[in-house]
Amino acid sequence: MDKEQLSFLIGKRLKNMRQQRGWSLDTLAQHCQVSKPMLGQIERGESNPTVSTLWKIANGLNVSFTAFLEEQQPSVKIVRADDVEPITEQDGHFNVYPIFPKEDRKPFELFTVSLKPGATYGAEAHRDGVEEYIVVQKGSLSLEVRGERYQLNEGDGIHFVADEEHDYCNESEEEDCELTLVIFYPA
Repeated sequence: MDKEQLSFLIGKRLKNMRQQRGWSLDTLAQHCQVSKPMLGQIERGESNPTVSTLWKIANGLNVSFTAFLEEQQPSVKIVRADDVEPITEQDGHFNVYPIFPKEDRKPFELFTVSLKPGATYGAEAHRDGVEEYIVVQKGSLSLEVRGERYQLNEGDGIHFVADEEHDYCNESEEEDCELTLVIFYPA
């Protein structure tokens, strides 16, 4: 899926979610803390939202990050790396690749994430009870959770309740940090 198709899909899903709730763009803007003009552009597929913007919208609607990307799932699905379009932040220094979006019947979503050397990304708090599971696939990750900093190297994993802001940081000046991230949503 290319960026244009991705923008169209996100916009279409966002508009459907808003209309199902009977909300105006003004109401959605108040819940998400994203401007009405920006939301309108996203709904029309004219703007590809950043990771931060999409998280704000997801939190405001009380849906998963990948709710905007869900498709009907066959009994077996292969995801080819070349077919996954990243959602980017910080001019491509923080990239999220939605591998398996959350579905109604599954309480999780799975991503790969890439941080360029020196990149830091501050993630907003998820709703109560949401957990993150991370495994570093390449490089090293410095993760700040609840005021504590954790250093993870290739092959290391961490699990935490993600209902507070948390920061991902690649402190390397040379090597990308790549990780697998599972977000679990309790019932």
